[in-house]
Amino acid sequence: MTDTLGRVLARVVRECTAVEKGERCLLVTDHGDTGIRRALEGAVRSCGGTLAVAELSAGDYRDGRVPAGLGEEMASAEVVYVLTRGIFPHRPRREAARAGARVLSLCMVDDTMALRALDVDYAELSRATRKLAEILSSAGEALVTTPSGTELRFGLGGGPVLWIDGLAREPGQASALPAGVAAVLPFPGTAAGRIVLDGSLASVGLLEEPVVLEVEGGRVVEIRGGAAAGVLRRALRQDANASFVAEFGMGTNPRAARTGNLVEDERVRGSAHFGFGGNVHLGGTVASSVHLDGTLREPTVYLDSRPIVKDGKLEL
Repeated sequence: MTDTLGRVLARVVRECTAVEKGERCLLVTDHGDTGIRRALEGAVRSCGGTLAVAELSAGDYRDGRVPAGLGEEMASAEVVYVLTRGIFPHRPRREAARAGARVLSLCMVDDTMALRALDVDYAELSRATRKLAEILSSAGEALVTTPSGTELRFGLGGGPVLWIDGLAREPGQASALPAGVAAVLPFPGTAAGRIVLDGSLASVGLLEEPVVLEVEGGRVVEIRGGAAAGVLRRALRQDANASFVAEFGMGTNPRAARTGNLVEDERVRGSAHFGFGGNVHLGGTVASSVHLDGTLREPTVYLDSRPIVKDGKLEL
């Protein structure tokens, strides 16, 4: 496995960040001695990069905080890799990119996920992901259906179109792995119909039974199902905006698999997901203390009546 991880991470360093001899690289990590960490360090050094390591514990970056001086250290590097077991705060990553660093995040990626979802042709994955983002950016309305009963219609054009293609090859670029997702913000107040989450749910994992959400005026107004429905119901009651349908996205990664980890599940090629709660961090206008995602199996997605995903197959 070590040799294979080395090959995969060498591909990541070469294709995603284009490290050259003498470049100053920084690894921000709480991994300890794991295979993916060793492989990433070896790949950077084999490309001739100089590598400094900022060792963290999970508590060091909880609630958006980072240790004193780490932000400045990230901003002064040419390439920054963030390899953490949890989601590292967005702010220091954005600030490092604004300072000119190439920033690649591998939050919540472990050895097994790396061997599967990171071993892709990044040029082709970038092409497909950007193409999907272009289609989303020009669409005015979406209709999403699934065999389990989803039928939701919503307007588009209410915010930016986002994509993650895994490439941070130029100064100021930031991306993340696993790559392969494009997302859009539904126009506020337009989402109406039914969502049946039958794939996975953040903080729950793979769903044993579907969670049914009735949506009116852009908000979830009713939730039915078993224990997972109770988890979602409690989350969407935390504040006044937690019930908003705040995000919709589709996956483009042919190597990603459904595992219950939303970091990978949302990248599965032909998959679809919805986010609920706030979307300010995505460039939207809905502020909430909650942002929680859930995925759909075998979706069909129409953009302005054009089928982009058909029964879980992305048609690009």
